Amino acid sequence: MIRFPHLAAAALSLALLGGCVQNSLYAWGNYDTAMYQYARDDTTQPAFQEALLKVIEQNEAEGKRMPPGIYAEYGYQLLEQNKSADAIAFFEKEKAAWVESTQFMDTMIAYAKGGRQLNKAPKEAK
Repeated sequence: MIRFPHLAAAALSLALLGGCVQNSLYAWGNYDTAMYQYARDDTTQPAFQEALLKVIEQNEAEGKRMPPGIYAEYGYQLLEQNKSADAIAFFEKEKAAWVESTQFMDTMIAYAKGGRQLNKAPKEAK
């Protein structure tokens, strides 16, 4: 029974090391940091758009499944710039990648086709 403590210690070590392995379903790139910066300061919108595009290009090049909402978020950014046709293309990609987004993406596509511009609400004074 002398081997049991060593075996238990080895098993515990493997379990702890296994918890350190990061296995994400999706490659998000720098999305979280860029989104946080954009939420705090909307003048960082170009950097945010660049981060979104980088995630899209990298995942498509590597044949990985796109994280949920990335195509839609980039399409929304394009729609804010009045690039409706480009926005619609990304809304269609989101709809194809994530079937559960169909109703929302159809709404966004109809909105973009209607030629409506998105108006950002003015920030309230603190």
